[in-house]
Amino acid sequence: MPTIVFIEPNGHRQPVEAPPGMTLMEAAVECDIDGIIGACAGSCSCGTCHVYIEEPWQSRLPKRSREEDDKLDEVAAEVKKSSRMACRITLTPQLEGMVVRVPPTQG
Repeated sequence: MPTIVFIEPNGHRQPVEAPPGMTLMEAAVECDIDGIIGACAGSCSCGTCHVYIEEPWQSRLPKRSREEDDKLDEVAAEVKKSSRMACRITLTPQLEGMVVRVPPTQG
């Protein structure tokens, strides 16, 4: 199982193990990561699972879809090049050690 390191808004680093096939949002919600709400349960319609993906993992992910880009236009926190919707990232063994920063606000 890949281990993902979440950096919560307060700076706390929280490693999480999750099985391949689970989304990043599901893993965060299941492990009570502060700042990841996942209000729409993964339908990419709420913007409450916005995260920043650290390098070098950005380049290991599929490109953002139009749906994801549209939702990022509506999030509360600053959108950066590293911004992703966690509900659109499926975990794989290749993402072992990925570092994910949670923005200070969601919605």
